[in-house]
Amino acid sequence: MNLSRVIPIKRAAHVYLVQEGKLLLVTERMDDGSIFWGLPGGKAVEGESLADAAVRQVKVETGLDVTDLDFVSLLEGEMLSGSKHHCFANFARFTAKFSGDLNPTDPEVLGAQWVDFADVMNLVRYGPPPEVEERHPLIWIPTRDFLNGSARSYYPI
Repeated sequence: MNLSRVIPIKRAAHVYLVQEGKLLLVTERMDDGSIFWGLPGGKAVEGESLADAAVRQVKVETGLDVTDLDFVSLLEGEMLSGSKHHCFANFARFTAKFSGDLNPTDPEVLGAQWVDFADVMNLVRYGPPPEVEERHPLIWIPTRDFLNGSARSYYPI
């Protein structure tokens, strides 16, 4: 098959960890020096399932062990068309049981913090590259819906 173009695929998984009306978020320092609040999780490596990526990434970003993942939603489609960041995204969201103590070991993570549901969307920042996918407003629609109790299983971009 002759493909006229090849689009990079970005595969990532994040986990909604909930405790007493609070959602666990991690903070990272971006390349431009700003602080980014995000869900624990991250990109899958080659050959890794999205669920396995979620477990691995949550462990290094928070120190917590997660089990019994429940699928919540998948966001997929082409993002950022017409830019150098153009990609096809598969971003999964799960909930899970968790155990352990907060102790991030990922050098890019500054900390992990429980945030009241009502405050989560106020911490979200949208913006340009270098971390353009994480700052894209579409990425946060499934989280907004999850916090409101109205998450859909599929979010086409």
